[in-house]
Amino acid sequence: MGKLRSLASQTAVYGISSILGRLLNYALVPLHTQVFPDSEDLGVVTGLYAYVAILIVIYTFGMETAFFRFATKDKLSDTFNAASTTVAVVSTLFSSFIILFASDLAVAAGYPNASTLIIWLAIILWIDSILAIPFARLRLENKARLFATAKMLNIIINVGLQVLFLMVIPFMISNQWPGYQFLNSIYSDSLGIGYIFLANLIANALLVPMLWRSISKIRFRIDWNKLRPMLIYAFPILITGVAGMFNEQLDKILLEQLLPDDFYENLSSTGAVGVYGQTFKLSIFMMLAIQAFRYAGEPFFFSNAKDPDAPNLFARVMHYFVILSMLILVLVSINVDLIGFIFLRNPEYRTALYLVPILLLGKFFYGIYMNLSIWFKLTDKTAYGMYFSIIGAIVTITGNFLLIPYIGYLGCAITSVLCYGCMTLICYIWGQKHYPIPYNFKILFPYFIVSCAFVIMSMSFEYGDFLIDSFIRIIVSIGILAAIYFLEKPRLIKK
Repeated sequence: MGKLRSLASQTAVYGISSILGRLLNYALVPLHTQVFPDSEDLGVVTGLYAYVAILIVIYTFGMETAFFRFATKDKLSDTFNAASTTVAVVSTLFSSFIILFASDLAVAAGYPNASTLIIWLAIILWIDSILAIPFARLRLENKARLFATAKMLNIIINVGLQVLFLMVIPFMISNQWPGYQFLNSIYSDSLGIGYIFLANLIANALLVPMLWRSISKIRFRIDWNKLRPMLIYAFPILITGVAGMFNEQLDKILLEQLLPDDFYENLSSTGAVGVYGQTFKLSIFMMLAIQAFRYAGEPFFFSNAKDPDAPNLFARVMHYFVILSMLILVLVSINVDLIGFIFLRNPEYRTALYLVPILLLGKFFYGIYMNLSIWFKLTDKTAYGMYFSIIGAIVTITGNFLLIPYIGYLGCAITSVLCYGCMTLICYIWGQKHYPIPYNFKILFPYFIVSCAFVIMSMSFEYGDFLIDSFIRIIVSIGILAAIYFLEKPRLIKK
C-alpha cells in the first residue's frame, strides 16, 4: 500500500495544482463570454487552439515517454541531452516554417485575418516544446512541487494578463483614469481576441527563467547511437499522439466545416464551434483527474515495472482511478446546470449543457485507456498504441462526417464516446494477451451501471425553482460521496 500512497501523494500534488490552475484559467470563461458576446470570436479561438493541440504532439513527437523509458535504463544526462536536442531542432524548424508562411496558413485554416495570431502561436509552440523535456525530468526526479509551482505561476500570469488586457485597461481608458492617454496610445481595440494569444505568449516566455536551472543542464549534442533507439521507440508514440489529438480536437475543426450555417437558429457554424468549445471546457473536471494521473502515473509505472507484484499493483491503481473518474462523471453531470450558470455567464453558451454528461463519458473511457496503455509502453510494443489510436481516429472521422450534418454538435459528443470506447476495449483485449494485469472490472461494473442511472435520472429531474433544484442536487452529491467512502473504506483498510 506504500507505493499506492506514494502515487496518490504525487497525484495529489499534480492534481491540486492542476485543479487550482485550471479553475483560475476557467475563471476566464465568464470574462470571455462577456467581452466577446459574438460566439464567432470564441469560435476562432477554439479552432486555432485545436490546431495547436495537434501540433504540440508533432513538435515533441513522443520524446517525453521515450525519455522516461530510456532514462530509467541508461544514463540520465545522456538521455536528457539527446531528447532535448532533438526536440529543439524539430520545433525550431516547424516554427520557422509556420512564421514564414503564416499568411498562407491563415487562409488555409479559414481565418484569413489571423496571420499575426498564427505567428504568436508558432512562438508559443516553440517555447512549449523546448520546455517539454525539462518538465519531464522534473516528473522523473519526483520534483512534483517545483513542476506544479511553475505550471501554476504560468496560469496565474496568463489569467492576470488576460484580465488586464480585456477588462482593466479598457475600463481605465473608458473612465479616463490617470495615464489613460498613454494606455490609449498603445492599446488597440481592434486586436480583440488577439489579447488572449498575447497573454499566453508572455506567460509562456516567462516560464524560461522559472525553469532556467533545468534548461541550463541541457548539452545540445546529437549522439546517433543514443538517439536511434529512442526514435524507434518514440515514432509509434508520435503517431499515437497525433491520432489521439485528432480524436480530441478534430471535432471542433470538422464541426465548422460540416455544419450547415442555418442548422442552429441565429448561430453560424463558427458560432456553433464557439458554443461547443465553451461547453467542452466543462469536461475539464475529468481531464484534470486524467492529467494529474498521467503526470504522476507514467514515471510511477516505469519505476515499478520490475516489481514482481507490479501487475497486482497496477490493477489496484486502475480500481481507484475508475472510482474517482466515475464520481467526477456523476457529480458534474448532476450539477451541470449550476456549474454552467456559474461559468457560462452568457445564456447563449448554456444552450448545449446537455452535452456535458456525454462528453464526460467519453473522457471517462479515455482515462481508462490511458491507464490500460501502460502495457505496450512497458513491453516496448508502442506500435500497438499507434494502431489503437489510428482506429480511434477512423471512428472519429467517420462518426463526425456521418453525424454532424444531421444532429450538429451532439454528433461530436457521441462520436467521442464511440471513439474512446472502441480504443479502451481493443487495448484491454490485446493487453491481456501481451501483459496480463488482473483488473477486477466485475467489482467496478455495478458502480458504472449505478453511475449511469444517476446521470440519466438527474437529466430527467427538474424542480421548478433553480435554487431549490441546485440545493437538492448538492445534497444528493454529498450522499453519493458518503456512500462511496463507506463502500470502499473496508477495502482500503484491508490493503
